[in-house]
Amino acid sequence: MSDDFTRVPPQDLDAEQAVLGAMLLSKDAILEVIEIVTSADFYKPAHQTVFDTVCSMVVRGEPCDPITVAGKLDQDGNLARVGGASYLHTLVEAVPTAANGAYYAERVRDLALLRGVIEAGTRAVQLGYAADGDPQEIAERAVADMQAARDRGLADRDAPPLDLVDFLAQADDEPDWVIPGVLARWDRLMVTAGEGGGKSLLLRQVLMRAAAGLHPFKRAKIRPVKVLLVDVENSADQARPWLRKMADAAAEEGEPIPAGRVTVEIPERGLDLTNPADRSWLARRVERVKPDLIAIGPLYKLALGNPNEEETARGLMSALEMLRTVSGGAAMLIEAHSPHAAPGVKRRDLRPIGSSLWLRWPEFGFGLSPASDPGAEELRLMDWVPWRGSRSVRDWPEQFCEGVTWPWQAIQYRGNAPIPAGTITEEQAVAAGLIPEQTFWDDQQIG
Repeated sequence: MSDDFTRVPPQDLDAEQAVLGAMLLSKDAILEVIEIVTSADFYKPAHQTVFDTVCSMVVRGEPCDPITVAGKLDQDGNLARVGGASYLHTLVEAVPTAANGAYYAERVRDLALLRGVIEAGTRAVQLGYAADGDPQEIAERAVADMQAARDRGLADRDAPPLDLVDFLAQADDEPDWVIPGVLARWDRLMVTAGEGGGKSLLLRQVLMRAAAGLHPFKRAKIRPVKVLLVDVENSADQARPWLRKMADAAAEEGEPIPAGRVTVEIPERGLDLTNPADRSWLARRVERVKPDLIAIGPLYKLALGNPNEEETARGLMSALEMLRTVSGGAAMLIEAHSPHAAPGVKRRDLRPIGSSLWLRWPEFGFGLSPASDPGAEELRLMDWVPWRGSRSVRDWPEQFCEGVTWPWQAIQYRGNAPIPAGTITEEQAVAAGLIPEQTFWDDQQIG
């Protein structure tokens, strides 16, 4: 007999254990997993039994954990068959974090699809060799079997096709804002600049003002959010003074940041998110904090592999996507470096260093670039330059200049004369006729 008929079908028992372990740890994981797999997708019969038992308990509103599920399996006479109560604890230990349940469930589902394809193909081969019946009917049956393998367990979940008239009749949903008009949940903003270009300070400013309930660019109040800073470039001693200054600045505006609003992670030994141990460590931190907004970077220090290789980029992208999922959809600010300026070129390329995949990944990509306006160097005037076409309309400033109490001051219209830092206030400049009233973002109260 050919090896094709004797080799072990595609399966991943570790992934199956991780799925069940996540279900035993988290009700949220159960709800995610049951949207992806059915019991028939598990290769090991014992895993099918555990999955069915958990699902039946959830339907009845019963709690699901290793003890309660063991009791139900014992009641049904299945406990010994699945490996005993100790095996349920083995399942729990097999998953790094319950938030990864959906990821492993997709792996289980995909392998089940491959097994279905193999089974359908094997039947087609057997029917072809048997030559018992009309060849056209044999061919049609083989096609039907392959379609059934493709659609197993999925066709009944498919929503009906949506006609254009019905699609256009639906109301446009208001984004679930983290920062009104700027970032919604699940948004990704990548900011680039050259060395010392101020991108780290800008992202920290956005983070700290959002935590204080202050708009990052306008003098306006917003709903405060929980934030997480993951800094893999600066030491704690380097980061602390700037964060202290920003906390003091927020307090000066009457919005002191309370405890529990900002979490800071500065891994002393670096971070490699393509490494399972590092990825799981950060996932656990994010799962515990549940931030609304995450700032992380710089990009090139989040993985040890070659940043120009697609394999490294894909692994890092997968890890960052997992962090968003673990957080429940936090908006993400990613710091990245841009290449050195080419000889004879006045403005350096602001696209991020590394694989071209990063150009298509974030919803928003901007770079800080020194402006050419008169007096720009003295005022540290920077253009806010898009290097990626935005997927949605947002209220971005045109430029930034050095601020007074905060590192950066946003400028609404490019070409306006910015206020020299530390000299006069905006109100004084307007009163003196040095700048128009709407040069800077307004005082509208938001949210």
